[in-house]
Amino acid sequence: MRLAYLLKKFPRLSETFVLNEILGQEELGLDVHVFARRAPDDEPRHPQLERLRAEVEVMPSPRRIDPWTALFAAQEESPDLLTRVERLILMNREWAHPSFPNLVAEALWLLVRTRELGIEHVHVHFATDSAVTAMILRELGGPTYSITAHAKDIYRNTVSPVLLDRLISGSELTVTVCDANVRHLAGLVSPAALGRVRRLYNGIDLAAFAGDRAVRTPRRVLGVGRLVAKKGFDVMIDALGLLKARGVAFTAAIAGDGEERESLAERIRAAGLADSIELTGPLDSDQVRAEMNRASVFCLPCTIGDDGNRDALPTVLLEAMAGGLPIVSTPVTGIPEILDEGRAGLLVPERDVEATAHALAELLDGPEHRATFARRGRERARALFDREKQATILAGWFREVASTATASGRTDVASEVGA
Repeated sequence: MRLAYLLKKFPRLSETFVLNEILGQEELGLDVHVFARRAPDDEPRHPQLERLRAEVEVMPSPRRIDPWTALFAAQEESPDLLTRVERLILMNREWAHPSFPNLVAEALWLLVRTRELGIEHVHVHFATDSAVTAMILRELGGPTYSITAHAKDIYRNTVSPVLLDRLISGSELTVTVCDANVRHLAGLVSPAALGRVRRLYNGIDLAAFAGDRAVRTPRRVLGVGRLVAKKGFDVMIDALGLLKARGVAFTAAIAGDGEERESLAERIRAAGLADSIELTGPLDSDQVRAEMNRASVFCLPCTIGDDGNRDALPTVLLEAMAGGLPIVSTPVTGIPEILDEGRAGLLVPERDVEATAHALAELLDGPEHRATFARRGRERARALFDREKQATILAGWFREVASTATASGRTDVASEVGA
């Protein structure tokens, strides 16, 4: 099967789940090509990228795609292409997508390119503009598509239920990463769209996190993630400030980069914690794993943003569990599913500094509690988040899509939609 991933940017330091997934598909024998709609950021690269066999093709900017040239190039193999474009323009009256002309240009370019490469199916992460491009590509007569829906793409208050419903309904299947997301989508999209949704947890390389935990630094707290509001690192800092005021010994590190780095650094200075909390900056996966092996407690007090944005299934929590690191987090979206409703890690109320401080102290001062949560976490990671198992399920779904399209002769369904 010739499979393409269509992504906004690739690689991205914060999206290890995408890299893990593609590597898993390659290991199962799928032939993968990656289309990146934009060039990657200047940031550290994960060492696992060296194992990637797929070609990563950065698409031309929409400003560099002449839509007329692209249209006539694609029309050579699709005589009814102008009719299809006209139908899309009429459909966009309901969506009113501000970037629609650019996305049509991208889809026209992809229509030619996917045919050149023999792409049979396109998979997209996030039900945002990349998914819209994939849907337009399909409407123009291109390959089938599927989506993985995560969090910002379905929870933000700017999400259009009409467009989201159309994206999911037009997909062969839409994967989402936790049961909480399925429940949310049930209240957002039509029953027909919901029928295309399947839950599949992200997977991680469990063996990579079975390192030497004898090197743990006693009483060391670690947080890892993008330095953005929904991660709750301000709560973590304030909770550690309470512990210091109460004479609880600790050292801490927060690994990552983002828009809140300066404000978090100032918060640390203002609380007199500069000698206790380190902001490491962005780290690659090997460096993150080393930090997890050093730490004795992991903290990620996720919150729901004012715009509805939140985490769904934070990869770092899966990694911490696999590494036997006891966790303090919050009951946001899929996190209770990760932590088995508090049996494989401590759950504290969102934005509750006092409760977060209490949970951290309980783990820092309780070796028995740490050992219990570490054991339960490792067991749960093996049961639910094994990359090999999850990749096998997803590959089966991709092959199911390809075989169904072949058996039904559905190489082109654009005429079915909007008829």
